[in-house]
Amino acid sequence: MAIEDFDTRSRTFKLDGELYRFNKYIDKDAKSIHHIMGRMNRLKYNTNIELNKVLMDDREHRALNAFFKDKQNPRDQLLKVFNLVKPVLSPWVKQELEIILNCDDDLFYRPELLKWKKKKTDTNMKT
Repeated sequence: MAIEDFDTRSRTFKLDGELYRFNKYIDKDAKSIHHIMGRMNRLKYNTNIELNKVLMDDREHRALNAFFKDKQNPRDQLLKVFNLVKPVLSPWVKQELEIILNCDDDLFYRPELLKWKKKKTDTNMKT
């Protein structure tokens, strides 16, 4: 067992022909702030409000971000989990979750998170 091709920049090495990557050591008691609605969505949503932040175990935080990757909002995350577990759900539950996943942002998210609000027009109003 000899380490070959050690690359400090990408933190990778080969061991017996298999490529491995070093992970940063994380203390078991380490905590970090997780933004429920990812900061990448800051132009559309108020991602910096306290309502959107949760203190969590750093290992879980990293695992959560590794699992969801670029899906950094609750709707996309719920959709990913829904597609994963869909085969075991009853037809009623599938239908209800599809309705929830397809609703507008102003119904799906709390109003404080939205930076914009849809202008509702009254069709009964006479001009």
